[in-house]
Amino acid sequence: MGYRTTKSKTKVESNRSKSLNSVDASYTEFFYHTFRNMLLVSVPLLILSALILGLSTSHSSAVGSGSSGTDNVQLVLSTSCTVNAVVTSEHTVSLNGGQLDNNVGNTKLSAYCNDNNGYSIYAVGSSNNIDGNTDLVNTVNESYNIRTGVYDSNNVANPSSWAMKLTADTGTGIDPVTGESVPTTPPTILNGYDNYSAIPNVYTQVAKRTSGTSMTTDTSVSGSYLNTTYQIYANSAQPAGTYNGKVKYVIVHPNSNHNTIPDLDTAFAAAGKMKVYEEGSSSYYAMQDMDSQICSFVSGTGASTATQLVDTRDNNLYWVAKLEDGKCWMTSNLDLDIGGLNTAPLNSNNTDISTDPNVYVSSGIYSDYNVSDGVYTWNPVSTAKTSSYYIDNTTVKPSAWPTDNNGQTKPYSAEGGDTYYYTSNSTSNDTRYNSLQACKPSHTEAECKRYFAGNYYNWSAAIASNNSTNIGSTAGEIAANSICPKGWRLPNASQINNEYNEFGIMFYKAGITAKLFAGNDSVGYKDDGFNKIRSNPYYFVRAGGVTLSTLYYPGVNGRYWSSTVENGNIAYYLNFNNADISPDHESARYGGWPVRCVAR
Repeated sequence: MGYRTTKSKTKVESNRSKSLNSVDASYTEFFYHTFRNMLLVSVPLLILSALILGLSTSHSSAVGSGSSGTDNVQLVLSTSCTVNAVVTSEHTVSLNGGQLDNNVGNTKLSAYCNDNNGYSIYAVGSSNNIDGNTDLVNTVNESYNIRTGVYDSNNVANPSSWAMKLTADTGTGIDPVTGESVPTTPPTILNGYDNYSAIPNVYTQVAKRTSGTSMTTDTSVSGSYLNTTYQIYANSAQPAGTYNGKVKYVIVHPNSNHNTIPDLDTAFAAAGKMKVYEEGSSSYYAMQDMDSQICSFVSGTGASTATQLVDTRDNNLYWVAKLEDGKCWMTSNLDLDIGGLNTAPLNSNNTDISTDPNVYVSSGIYSDYNVSDGVYTWNPVSTAKTSSYYIDNTTVKPSAWPTDNNGQTKPYSAEGGDTYYYTSNSTSNDTRYNSLQACKPSHTEAECKRYFAGNYYNWSAAIASNNSTNIGSTAGEIAANSICPKGWRLPNASQINNEYNEFGIMFYKAGITAKLFAGNDSVGYKDDGFNKIRSNPYYFVRAGGVTLSTLYYPGVNGRYWSSTVENGNIAYYLNFNNADISPDHESARYGGWPVRCVAR
């Protein structure tokens, strides 16, 4: 696998990782810098993913008097691809206020491969090295950032904006039989990116080619290629300064014999991610490195896709899997201690915290955030400390779950302690265990760690807010932030539209329920749905919930917060027990429920 660049004044950085699944993944970043009054820096990130079979030879023979012999030779060649990125004109422009410039810069991306499986190209905005950041960032004051968008000549009040466009052309390849140069079919531009479109805030497929190009080392052969360019508009009110932007382009090529990725661990390797944490003899990828591209790599769903990831905020390990709805979910409960001594500061680098300044201007819920160098940090109020609690024969109570005059809208969190549940059968009540050792006679250690209560968060804590009363007077509104790791978020549970009830969709696709929801009524289990919801790979736990100072219905009800508002005092959550299931139940926001996150 090789990479070539043909541009001077270019800094090239590369990393290589190798997994046990024989996946070889590399990435190269190309940085182009020129400083003008107004500046766009385009940074293509090329990731070429190939499943390498390796080169192997085997022999067998039988030699002796009157015997015959055979010598069997098997040759297996790995996929070999070269990606070539050439900047034919710098992505840099100097503008005055009120000016529009189209076709800013050009980078030519070419691909050469020795098989015929084609490739896919994904793109995502990544300004300030934060995937999903689609701003042109002002180096003086972030409040002046230029948002992504498409210039509209009919709009007299056009805001400053920038957009991207791809064009594809027929190149030349090498006929593998004759060795002659032959035309190649250009890639297909997808999702409207053959015209100027907004920079995507999640990994979005922007081009594909259904068959590959022939291998060649001749740099004069153009292969299969496309060009990327940008549109920038600065309105008359835009302050003078330098503006920097970044877009990642990811090129994925499947191997001819292994064109599927079976699990998330392999998908992380294929995306060029590095394992960041070791415990014993095992090492783990980071929760914070998850994105929709990685999830989309995985061909299957269910238990076979599962892996453990580490939350870099406190080094807790969590199981995750791609489920039947096509989304990647945490399949164990979040156990992050807000304000814990061993917890890193919660900011947009490690937590599901928006970097869009409009979020903080338009709503009072995030008044206790600050920003520095494009990083937003949540400063929980002093009451947002995890409290311990004890266990007796009848109840589990936090030692402190303070009240306030606003109906407990401050971000309270109660630690579940080492509480595990016996959930392997259809009994009305699950057995609670206050230690892993106590749980293990009934379960394997791996099962016990799945049936873990985690922490109980009120809705303010769940959405990383110091005062949740200022969000949500309209049913279906979704909180911008959450306590989830970066790259993850709270599930949506809207009653307004089935498409936005992610709990309901996930259960429906899994065959747990017969329908998505029924207006806060039980949707009912389908077949063995009650056992299934608590079994591999879902492992939903009936851990009850904290109201005021008491844990109610432990071992009876399972409750999980969503991101979705019902009205100014109420939010939706998942509720289930052995009799029914409601993926859009309603509760006052001061209730303390567990949290599961879904990948963005």
